[in-house]
Formats: sequence, structure tokens, C-alpha cells
Amino acid sequence: MVRKVQSVKSKTKKKSAKTSKEKGVGGAMWGGRFAGGMAPSMEQLSVSLPFDHELYHEDIEGSMAHTLGLVAAGVLTTQERDLMISGLKGILTDLEMGLELFIPSDEDIHMAVERILTERIGDLGKKLHTGRSRNDQVATDFRLYVMRRAEDLVEQIEGLQFVLLKRAKDYRKDLMPGYTHMQQAQPVYIAHYLLSFFYALERDKSRLEHAWETAGEMPLGSGALAGSAFPYKRDLVAARLGFPHVTRNSIDATSHRDFALEFLGALNCLGVLLSSYAEDFVIWSTSEFGFLKLGEAYTSGSSMMPQKRNPDSMELVRGKAGRMLGAYTRLFTVLKGLPHAYDRDLQEDKEPVFDAAETAEVCLQVMTEVVATMEFQCKAILKKMQPALLATDLADLLVEKGMPFRDAHHVVGKLIGEAESKGVSFLDLPAKSWKDVPNAAVLRKKLTFVASAERRNIQGGTGSQSIAAQIKEAESLLK
Repeated sequence: MVRKVQSVKSKTKKKSAKTSKEKGVGGAMWGGRFAGGMAPSMEQLSVSLPFDHELYHEDIEGSMAHTLGLVAAGVLTTQERDLMISGLKGILTDLEMGLELFIPSDEDIHMAVERILTERIGDLGKKLHTGRSRNDQVATDFRLYVMRRAEDLVEQIEGLQFVLLKRAKDYRKDLMPGYTHMQQAQPVYIAHYLLSFFYALERDKSRLEHAWETAGEMPLGSGALAGSAFPYKRDLVAARLGFPHVTRNSIDATSHRDFALEFLGALNCLGVLLSSYAEDFVIWSTSEFGFLKLGEAYTSGSSMMPQKRNPDSMELVRGKAGRMLGAYTRLFTVLKGLPHAYDRDLQEDKEPVFDAAETAEVCLQVMTEVVATMEFQCKAILKKMQPALLATDLADLLVEKGMPFRDAHHVVGKLIGEAESKGVSFLDLPAKSWKDVPNAAVLRKKLTFVASAERRNIQGGTGSQSIAAQIKEAESLLK
């Protein structure tokens, strides 16, 4: 596909100064109204084939389904339909093989396919566009694209979830400090941390699935804005294309791109989530932390400093979230304030969606491979875990002895403050410092990292029983 894109772009740039009518361009398909052709500058502004060729599969599938509607409407015979479908299948096969079928005069993918079909099967190809406008045609293609990419990305997310679940099982007995405000807060199992990623991705899947549902209304039959004048069997065509529903208003069908915005919104939530965990992995792989070792294949060196092993994969994932946000902002800006119904501004709707979908795809692939190969440095992590992680546990134990929580919080806070001023752990303070703690000697023995985690077997907590339940539910979700 890359080779073909470059070819289309280069051919577009090499257009001569002749007008579109002089060259017999795709404009001839709509040029009957005009005495002259487009100015060369207008052609350059107008052409969309360099990017909308991405929709060739959806466009051809849509056209094949459209022929079924034309037969039902009495426009085509079954023999004409079969010849038309055979020709369209041949074009699809050639494009999938990477053959260069486009020429500089092709304005967009829709005109290009129609031109190629007419060249191959003769004047019958000119009947293909009966009862159809490029307005409902492109809306149909675009919705099909969003549905397909949403399905693909949900499948990729599940691949990442599968890896996260496996690694959670690998580290279900290993502890780490949980963080808030980038400060050590409470002990958690590494499995619990990894499962937090798993369950956040579950919501990303649901957002993409809803975007699929929003896109799943077929616009074909809406024409330019008022609907087709032919008795077009919309439900028949929708079923052929895999649309659950048909659009209920022809102006709405050709005007709005909220389905694309919703898709981009879902991708941005995903991008921010991936960025957040990438940030953790970047920080934890530093020598200052030493918590994590990324697979060598997902790091890079320095052109100057031989010792460097940089977490470039995660830095790039982190940066790509900004790119996806830019795509969302770009489309939202195009749509803001557009009048109804179709306006040519909507030609700008596809590139940000294409780019964001491809970006999300590669980020998911890299993140999946990074999680599969990274290694938590469990011994190093234990050495870095501060006894102050157990402060909340001491307060809880005091509450269990009957002390009000605010009083317990104050008592423990004084211990932590004294320890900090002396540069020692609060567990190493002398007995006199613990005078406000009843049964201090007994309670101190209960303050361990494992005991802290195991006190939290509440549903969704970090205790091993809770983690076992989370893993069981995660396995069920993936089934």
C-alpha cells in the first residue's frame, strides 16, 4: 500500500496545466453542467485520491452491494448485476495485489473505481451510480471503515489484555510500592498493578464497541440529501454490507460525522491510557528506580553515549497520544459550524481518522510486545520499599483497638514525623517514641509488607484472594 500511495501522490503533483475538461478527467463524470474545466490550482486543492484510496475495499464492497439494490429497484437485470460484480471483484483483486490502476485525472477513489469499471465492462459501468450520490457513497464507505477498524482494535486490545493477564499470573506473589502523587503509598502486589491496566482496557473496548454501533447505520439510499427516487431496498443492501440498521433521515445520513468523532474519542481515551502506563515504565526503568527492565528490542542506544539504553518504545507511545489528540481536534474543528447538509469541508474528515487508527494500532502492538518481554526486578523493588508504606496499617490496627481514626492518624503521623527528622524508619524508633501506641510491641510485629497486602482482600483490593478473583473474572471476560 505504501508504494501505491507514493505513486498516487507523485502522479497528482505531475499534472499539467491543462484544465480538467481538456484532459477528460474524472470531472467528466459530473462536468455536463460546465462549459470549462477546473483550474489546475483547484484540481490540486480538490483531489483526495492520495488519501481516500485507503477506502478502496469499502468502496468496492459498497458498490457490489449497491448493485443488489439496483436489481431490486428494476434498474439492473441479474445478468447485468453479475457482470458488474465480476468487474468490481476484478478491480478489488488487482488493488489488493498492489497493481497501479489509478491515473492523474482520478479525483477520488469513488470516481477512480467507476472509471476503471466502465473501461473494463463498457457502458454498463455508467449505470453503477444510479440512485446514488457521492454524498451517501462516501458516508457509507467511511462508516464501514470505522466499523472495521473498531473491530480490529478491539481484537488488538484483547491481545494486550491476554498478555497482561499472563504477566499478572507471573507476578501474583511479588510486592511493589503502590504510588499516589509519585510518592510511595501502600504495598500492592505487582499482579494488582498489571490488572489495573487490564480492567482499564476493558472500558476502552466498550467505547470502541459503542463507536461501532454508532457507525453501524447505512446511509446508501439517502442520495445527495433528499433520498433516492428509485424503490431501493435499503435493508437488503444494509444486510449485505453488515450494517445492523439503515439511517432514518437522509439529511442526517449525509451531513454528520459524529460517528467519526466518537471513534476518535475512543482512540484518544486509549491513547491517554497507553501513555500513562508508558510513563510508569519509563520512570521505573531508570537507574534511580531500577524496578523494571524493558526488552532490549524495545530500547535504543545513544549516538554519543555508549552506555545508554533508552526506553524509546514507551517514550514514543507516550508521544503518540498527543498525535491522536491532534487528530481529534482537527476533525472537531472542521465540523464546528458546518451548515447542513453535505459540504466539501467533509473531505477533511478522513485523514485524521486514518492517521489515528494506524497510530493506535502500532502503539497497541508495541505495548503488547513490551509487556510480554519486560521483567520486574523484584529484589531491587523490595529493597526500595520504605517502611512508611505501613503507616496506614498501623492506623488501621489502632482503630481495631478502639481508637478513633483521626486520633490514630495523628499518633502515627507524629511517629512518621519524628522518624523523618532523625533519618530513620518509624519502625526503628525507640519504645519511648511509641508510648501513645497501645500494645506497641505486638502491633509492630504485625507491620510487614505481606501482612499489609493480605489485609486487603476486599473485592477489588490487592490481597491475594482478591487478585485470584480478579484473574478469574479477567479470564471470563476474555472468553
